[in-house]
Amino acid sequence: MRPIYLQLTRSWPLLLLPRTSGLRLVALLVLGLGFGTLNAQNDASPVFPAERHEEITEELDYSKDKKEEEEVEEDLDDWWDGMSSYENWNIDLSNSTTLVILFILLAGLGYLIYLMLGDVDMRKRTKGEEEEQDKINISEIEEEQLVAEGVSLTLLQRAENAGQFDVAVRLLYIQLLKELQDGGLIKYRRDFSNRDYQNQLRRSNFLNDFREVTADYERYWYGKYPIDRLSYRLVYRKFTALNAAIQAATTKPETYV
Repeated sequence: MRPIYLQLTRSWPLLLLPRTSGLRLVALLVLGLGFGTLNAQNDASPVFPAERHEEITEELDYSKDKKEEEEVEEDLDDWWDGMSSYENWNIDLSNSTTLVILFILLAGLGYLIYLMLGDVDMRKRTKGEEEEQDKINISEIEEEQLVAEGVSLTLLQRAENAGQFDVAVRLLYIQLLKELQDGGLIKYRRDFSNRDYQNQLRRSNFLNDFREVTADYERYWYGKYPIDRLSYRLVYRKFTALNAAIQAATTKPETYV
């Protein structure tokens, strides 16, 4: 390390300051520390050789990686600018090959649309045919036979699924007549009217309920009032509740031997 007086000679302008000046002392101290630091950096260190210092400095140099990242980002920006530019998407229709490919694509798309429309139309026709087959013809309803054998659940569901709610109400009424006859509350005859059945039930506890469901039956079957699914469900509950009450009241307990 160089002597301190040599370092101070480099700062000869400071000697012009008065010795008693505090500014002169502070300036000398700062210059002394600065030159000491510079001399320490310039002197070679026996513990840490200069060659090894250069190698480590090169290994810790991130400028190359940063430069590569910047190049990749520039390439991506250039690619995106090229994709977003509408001019790069222009199709030259003057080429005959391009016209052929375009024609094939349009023909394939048209054929696909044709198949889809045909499938939809076929489904509609099939559904319509099924509904026509499920509809119940009034001539199929044999009242005397149904009162004797009972209305099957399949027949009632066919009317409901086909939207023939007026026919379904008639089937419910016929089933009610069967329950009343099986319970010994009325005697069924084809030429009897609804009033005749009410007269037979005048001493029964079911007269009022029977009148109510009979009014619904006459309204929707004979009166041809329109009935939707919700109204039908309400009528269906009335008939079902009355049938259950009749069965509970007229069913005889089983005898045990």
